[in-house]
Amino acid sequence: MTVRGGRFWLTPPDLELEVRELLHGVYFDPCPYPKQRDALSIDWSRPWYCNPPFTREDGGSSAFARKAVSVGGPGVFVTSIPTPVAALLRGGARFVDARRIAWLEVDTKKPMPSPGLTGIFYVPRCGEAST
Repeated sequence: MTVRGGRFWLTPPDLELEVRELLHGVYFDPCPYPKQRDALSIDWSRPWYCNPPFTREDGGSSAFARKAVSVGGPGVFVTSIPTPVAALLRGGARFVDARRIAWLEVDTKKPMPSPGLTGIFYVPRCGEAST
């Protein structure tokens, strides 16, 4: 269940079928509709599927992503990503790192005071395997 714009959004049947295939059947949903549990404070049974709420009052999707990593898999986590990231990943790019890079101002060379998170991807040559 995702909450966006004050509305609830449920997992469509085709994605649910794909998740069941990935997880070989039954899975634990820490974020069911209607909300029945505090998913960030409970243990998640494995395998799990998380379609997190995006609202800050529910913890925000970043908190759920950190929880998913701490719980470990097997599990399936869905979240929105920018179109360029999707294009890179579909094209075989390998995610290298995500960090805050203090970009330099062109004239003063002073670092950016509050840099955002930057994704770094390796794009292989055509025909080269991305490992």
